[in-house]
Amino acid sequence: MPAGPPPAMQQRVETGTDPISGILAQYGQMGTYPIFFLMAFAGAALGAEPAATVTTLKEGGARMDWLGERIAFDMLGPDDFFAVYLMRADGTDARCLSCGHPDLPGRHTGQPAWHPAGRYLLFQAEKRAHRKVRFESVLWPGAGVLNDLWLLDMETGRATLLREVEDAPGRGTLHAHFSADGRRLSWGEMQEAGSISKGSEFGFWALMVADFKTDGAVPRLENVRSYTPGGRAFYENHGFSPDGSRLVFTSNFEAQKRLEAHIYTLELDSQRLTRLTTEGYNEHALYSPDGRSIAWMSNHGIRGRGTDYWLMDADGSNKRRLTYLNQRGHAHHTGERAVVADLSWRPDGKAFAGFTSKPGAFALKRPTKIILIELPK
Repeated sequence: MPAGPPPAMQQRVETGTDPISGILAQYGQMGTYPIFFLMAFAGAALGAEPAATVTTLKEGGARMDWLGERIAFDMLGPDDFFAVYLMRADGTDARCLSCGHPDLPGRHTGQPAWHPAGRYLLFQAEKRAHRKVRFESVLWPGAGVLNDLWLLDMETGRATLLREVEDAPGRGTLHAHFSADGRRLSWGEMQEAGSISKGSEFGFWALMVADFKTDGAVPRLENVRSYTPGGRAFYENHGFSPDGSRLVFTSNFEAQKRLEAHIYTLELDSQRLTRLTTEGYNEHALYSPDGRSIAWMSNHGIRGRGTDYWLMDADGSNKRRLTYLNQRGHAHHTGERAVVADLSWRPDGKAFAGFTSKPGAFALKRPTKIILIELPK
C-alpha cells in the first residue's frame, strides 16, 4: 500500500488550503465497509464558528437523496432488510418503493440517487443469491459488497438491472450519483476484498463513470471507464461537480495513519487531482447546488468517538464546522455520541439533509434518523 500517489502522479497532486491543526488519535474499522460502522475518534479543541440549525426530519431514516419536494431514502425494515422509501421534503407521507417489488431481488436495497429529471431513481440492491460472507453488514447499502445497481422507472413502476458485478470475493458497488445534466452516472466499484493490513481495511475500489442512455427499450450504461488516481486504494465516490467537470471523492491513498482518509477532487479531462483535507478521517463530501461549497463529514475537533458536519469552499479553503452533535453542553448534543454520514443538499443550497446514528460496528441496527442542517445566515 503506497503512502502517496505513484511517481507519475506526484506532479499533478495539489493540496487545498486547510487551516486546521490539532492532534488526532487513531481509530478502527471492522471488515471491508466504510468507517461509519466502527469508530474511535479523538480531536483538538473546537473552533468558535457559528453553528447550523439542526432539526429532525425522519426517525429511522438513513441514506437519502433530495429532489424538489421529494426525498428518497433507505431505512431498516421490520424484516431486518433495508428498503428504499419516498417521503415529502418535510419528512411526512413516507412510503416504501422497493418492498415486495416483483422485479427486485428481495434483499437489502438502498443508497437512492435521483436522475435530475425525476423519472428514474437508482439504488443498490444485494444479489438475490450469492456466496457467503463473514459479516452480513458488508451487504448493507452503506457497504455495497455484492450489491448491483438497479433503476426504478417512477412512471411505469418497473425496475431494471443497470450494472451487475460478479458474484465473487471483493465485488460490489457503492454511492452512485447522476451528473446534473443526467447524461452520466458515477459510482464506486469494488475490485478486491479488504483485510486487516494497513491501508486495505476498506478493500480496494475504483471510481467509475459511464454515459447514461434511455433511447432504447430499457435504460443502459455505455462507455464505462474507471479511475484510480492514487493507485491501489479505497475510493468512495461522492459525485460530480455541478458543471460535470470533476468528481469529488474520499480515499486513503495518501494516509499516514491507519484508517486515515481525505477528500479529493479529480478533473476528468486533465486528470488533475486536488486534496482538500489534511487532518483525520473525512468522508461523504458533496458539492452545493451552485458548486461554490462542499459539505462533508469529519472527526476533527471531537474528543472521543463520533463525527460532525463541516463546510468548505470548493477549493478547500474557509473550513468551518457546522454541527456539534458530539460536544457536551451544546444545543446540538443529545446526550450521547453521534456519527453523521451521507448527506444531500436541499435544492436552494441553504440547507442539507444528513443522517446520524451511534458509533459501533452495527450502528445501523440501532436508532437512526435523518436530520435537516440549515446553514448559518
